[in-house]
Amino acid sequence: MVKKAKEQEGIEWINNKVVIWEHAIKPCKYCGYCPYGQMVEMFPLQEEDTYRSCKVFGHDCPVYYHAEPFAEDDNTVTNDQCEKWDTEMREKFHLE
Repeated sequence: MVKKAKEQEGIEWINNKVVIWEHAIKPCKYCGYCPYGQMVEMFPLQEEDTYRSCKVFGHDCPVYYHAEPFAEDDNTVTNDQCEKWDTEMREKFHLE
């Protein structure tokens, strides 16, 4: 479905090449499943697992390419992950 829509438009509307957020927190850690569905197949499939790789499907998680600067509070995310994410957000948006 995503691929078909992309072909119909004739333009690149999914960023699947440039990682925007290195320290984004995967949404599956919050909700217990991958919320991206088949869209995840549009993202790179690495030969070896990296921190960005989906533990189930192997593709890079779209969150590193399309993260939003907010999330619900959850105990499954470590303080270290949150601190890295906060630091990256402050740097990207030049916040003090």
